[in-house]
Amino acid sequence: MKTRKWPAICLAILTLCMGSCQDWGQMNPIPGHQVLPKLELVANLTFDDEKLNPEEIQTFAYPDGDIPSLFTDETLGQVLQFEGGYARIFNPLNKVKVQDGVSLTFWMKQAIPEEDEDASTFEQDVTGAIFSFENANSTQRMFFTANGWLHYEGVDGSYEDNNPADAKTGLMSAGEWHYVAISVKNNGYFVYVDGLKKIEKTVSDFDCSKIVQFMASVPYLYIGYGSDTENQKWLLDDLSVYRNTITNAEIAVPKKGGDSSVEGGELYPGQVFFSDFERENDGTTIYGKGSFIDFGGNFGRVFQNVGGAQRSNYLILPEDVLSHSAETKELSIGVWVNAANAGASADYMWAPLFSAYASGPATDNGTPMFICQYRGILQVNCNGWCDFTDAQNTNHVNGVYHDATDWLADKGWHYYTVTLTETNAKVYFDGVLKNEWNVSGSGDGNVIGGLFSNGSDLKYICLGGNQAWNWGDNDPGFMFDDIAIYNKALTKAEIDNIIAYKKLPTPTYFNDFEKGVGNATIYGAGTIERPGGAWGNVFQNVGGALRSNYLVLPEDALSHTADTKQLTVAVWVNSENAGASTDYMWAPLFMAYGSGPATDNGAPMLACQYRGVLQVNCSGWCDFTDAQNTAGVNVAYHDATDWLADKDWHLYTAVFTETNAKVYFDGVLKNEWNVSGSGDGNVIAGLFSNGSDLKYICLGGNQAWNWGDNDPGFAFDHISIYNVALTQEQIKVLVSRKK
Repeated sequence: MKTRKWPAICLAILTLCMGSCQDWGQMNPIPGHQVLPKLELVANLTFDDEKLNPEEIQTFAYPDGDIPSLFTDETLGQVLQFEGGYARIFNPLNKVKVQDGVSLTFWMKQAIPEEDEDASTFEQDVTGAIFSFENANSTQRMFFTANGWLHYEGVDGSYEDNNPADAKTGLMSAGEWHYVAISVKNNGYFVYVDGLKKIEKTVSDFDCSKIVQFMASVPYLYIGYGSDTENQKWLLDDLSVYRNTITNAEIAVPKKGGDSSVEGGELYPGQVFFSDFERENDGTTIYGKGSFIDFGGNFGRVFQNVGGAQRSNYLILPEDVLSHSAETKELSIGVWVNAANAGASADYMWAPLFSAYASGPATDNGTPMFICQYRGILQVNCNGWCDFTDAQNTNHVNGVYHDATDWLADKGWHYYTVTLTETNAKVYFDGVLKNEWNVSGSGDGNVIGGLFSNGSDLKYICLGGNQAWNWGDNDPGFMFDDIAIYNKALTKAEIDNIIAYKKLPTPTYFNDFEKGVGNATIYGAGTIERPGGAWGNVFQNVGGALRSNYLVLPEDALSHTADTKQLTVAVWVNSENAGASTDYMWAPLFMAYGSGPATDNGAPMLACQYRGVLQVNCSGWCDFTDAQNTAGVNVAYHDATDWLADKDWHLYTAVFTETNAKVYFDGVLKNEWNVSGSGDGNVIAGLFSNGSDLKYICLGGNQAWNWGDNDPGFAFDHISIYNVALTQEQIKVLVSRKK
């Protein structure tokens, strides 16, 4: 029996945002298209205020338990603690129309025994409900547990998966914070933990839309209650509830509770929307005949539109992407564009590139409206208007880039950028300024600011078509990639950096650990951890032992340089958990051998020592001596000159050609050697001709020869191997991407 226990005083006013907008359905979809689902955040509980408001969140206790209370956690700050209690809120989904799913995201941490408690009988709680939905008389319910156990029982049938009585899934560990993102969809459900996909289930033997609509219809959402088992002690923070299915933006792990910026380096400062189309539709919707295709190379999966028709084919972005500039009063849009499949220049010379309206499509797309024409000109009519005339152009004439001056005529990829403030607008192609306008900011024909104050009115946002007014211009058959929207005006330097990063050579091997260890293997005691900030998952090695702990890369990672005769190894390194500088001053960083491990790691061998020196012994050898150093002496960066002493992240890069080698820290050249390329002590080229002999490739340990240097307790991220010699400028681009 449940026992209700109210606090003697009001506990935390909780930020509980419940809102609704008009359902989509204002448009008349073309035949075969359904009404478009709209992702909407309908509740967000942050637990940041001083007291809980009992009118917004009701707290209860199990027999002999305590009501949930606010607790200060050293990692996430103020959170909600459950120790023999549970809570409920009015179901925010009652106020909206749910279409294709219900989604929740939250931080949670299950307690483990304290040091002075008996841990011998401890078992992780995998049966207590994290959240549940239940009808008024408790005869129907749906709940979810830390085992990924999704259980539904209703008058219209029942369904469950991952019942811990059948098997323990290991969905998440106890004793540490995890970020959980779950969507229950009409055809199944998925669960991500710490940004990693843990469960993705398509259900064919039960209609999961019944679960979705049940979750949307019952009066309460319960937290810490709903299964037949009381929860053990646990903590909760930043619970968000969404109607419909969440996208990459919501799945990505926030830097900390309450901070919506995303780990992993995908979002630049001010970036409010980004999609590279690598995971499903990323919250976008294809209108008409376009499709996602695999272009390959640095572009991967892209959106290919279909040209020729009018207001018929384009990609619809989430309706809130232009609503984030009210405070900053700035906006930028960037996207890669390719006309390889769009026909001749004359086929798209008047085409729209990016357009936004209140609703659509319509044969007369009037106000509110924002249009970016492919040819490099703009128009705004949103709580004020501006036509960006010749007179307002800083060159006193608008540059029109189409037909004979088509900037896409070479059928390659080019980067389009528009930046806007209240009194200025710029259009760039590939980082080159093509048009700039200055306006007064007030009065007819001079108002850009409505884009910021009323950006939320622009809900029907189209990439690749849907021309403005009643103009008869066809949608273009362009390809698009990496659509990004910012609530700031990007500088030319920032635009150049985005372009340079995209144009970097493609690594022949890369691992950012966002899918766990991936195709590498942990040898010894290292783990995949999540330190926060811009790093996402990282490999955390364990230091102190000799040839015992490191990461083994796939055996072919160094086998791709026979033709190019160049090699670059780049990896981010952090010594926060590695002890004092003297604990790792002779440590190996990146090592490769014919096999291993061994107490005497001889030839073939490549050794990149942490302190900035190198050695090659692979079908020829080079010790990279003082005499070969361009400075006349090798500089060893360790002990008093430890480059990792600040315990921050730094990029290590080693670059090899047949006659030259360089070591960089954070894009700064630290050691360089020139060799003849032939004769004893001068051969690097065996790395290329015989790179496939180096099959046992180690990150973070396994010292060369019989030297007695311990494996270091470094953390590593973004290990990249290239079959080209990166330039210093390219390395600096890698650095700027993360710092």
